[in-house]
Amino acid sequence: MYWRGLFLFCWCWQPALFAAEIFCYDMPGDVPAAEQIQVKGQRIDGQHTARIAGWVLDVLPKAVFINQPWQRCLSHAQQGRVTGLLSLGWTEERANIYSFPQLGKVPNPALALYEVPYNIYVHRQSQVRWDGLQFTGLKYGLITLKGYLAEQRLRELNALSPLQTDITQAVELVSKGRLDGYVVPPGVVDNMFRKQPGFAQLRQLDQPLFAMPLYLAFYPGYCQQNASKCEQIWQHLAAKKALWQQQQAPVTAQ
Repeated sequence: MYWRGLFLFCWCWQPALFAAEIFCYDMPGDVPAAEQIQVKGQRIDGQHTARIAGWVLDVLPKAVFINQPWQRCLSHAQQGRVTGLLSLGWTEERANIYSFPQLGKVPNPALALYEVPYNIYVHRQSQVRWDGLQFTGLKYGLITLKGYLAEQRLRELNALSPLQTDITQAVELVSKGRLDGYVVPPGVVDNMFRKQPGFAQLRQLDQPLFAMPLYLAFYPGYCQQNASKCEQIWQHLAAKKALWQQQQAPVTAQ
């Protein structure tokens, strides 16, 4: 058993050019494991990620999906140690590092996996306000998950707290008025955030920090050598997403 585990570990961390395609997705270390879904012989954390993984496996049946902290996912994709990332927001800086479905010099929104808002939570009695351009009423700053674009955006706004905390500590600090707020997208982390004892003392601001489409992004070497394959995968994901959204739409009585 030991040697089998060692073999799988070594195999998974070979450069992606020499192994089956490997895709990385994140699960912050302070968040309990999400529900694992069986997808074509693999166990994937979280229903949303499992759904996307299944769509990728339609095109790349030997693809492997690994769960890592997000900063590690970004680093390994940049180095070519994994094939791609589920799911990545586009910026000009990232476009110089990773391969996105492009429409000229910008990403093609029609090929995005989905759009995600980065919601802001503050204390119920907080005077913090956000108008989409700037914050007012800040005393201590806000925090978010390491490596997320929200962290960069808060830093640009001079609104990022230097504190390094986990989710439990973050909710406690905001609920006690020792931290101005926490920024988190919907999903597993948000669900964990809402389950903390101090969450009842918080409220969500009406306007998110920002909202942006997320994409399946590849490390550049893969798309340079497999341009048609990348395009095929992006188009397939868009078609599967459209079908899934159609199936989720409420049926209108005739």
